[in-house]
Amino acid sequence: MGDIIIDKNMSDRYKRQLSIISQDKMDVPIHVIGCGGIGSWTTLVLAKMGCSNIHVYDDDTVEDHNVASQFFSEKDLDKYKRYALADSVYEQTGISIKPLENIKEEEIENGIVIFALDSMEERIRLGEIYKDRDIYIIDGRMGGLQLEVYNSPASSYLSTTVAPDKVDRDMCTARAICFTCVTISGLIANYVRLKLLDKLKDGGITFGFEDVVLLKE
Repeated sequence: MGDIIIDKNMSDRYKRQLSIISQDKMDVPIHVIGCGGIGSWTTLVLAKMGCSNIHVYDDDTVEDHNVASQFFSEKDLDKYKRYALADSVYEQTGISIKPLENIKEEEIENGIVIFALDSMEERIRLGEIYKDRDIYIIDGRMGGLQLEVYNSPASSYLSTTVAPDKVDRDMCTARAICFTCVTISGLIANYVRLKLLDKLKDGGITFGFEDVVLLKE
């Protein structure tokens, strides 16, 4: 591999990843819908990676039980998640993300959309809205010790969904733990990297922590 030439106007911040992803590819619009266990960590990782055009959508506020598994701290309690996340991401990375109300997600026309949603009903609703738009969807699904990631153009995304009444419901005390949230955020960020490099194949994975094995590819 040849030497990496670093633009002298570029910060040294990203120099250790330039052979993995170049900063000139990182300004594509990325829309993270949901700022909870998946969305909050994914937004942080994307910003750490250098993505500079991130929009986040959420109307919820930070509750006490969110602190254990999501990228929020004690000082964020009772704040709107989207604003608390924007403040923390800027503090961690120097990147300003754009916090928006949920209704704005219906206006997205292009770019990469990351579903970090709580319900299959909402996935289906947005899939119907986006199916004729120039949007690529990366969908993170998680329950307790298992995670799934699906990725496809919006035109074929609905084929990855299932009827809401077929979705397994986790007990309220077995829905999320921090290491599952952090792991899925890393996988989603890598999917974004591969998409920006035109190397991502449509598909999905399922991974379980109970046995620490890849269950399906």
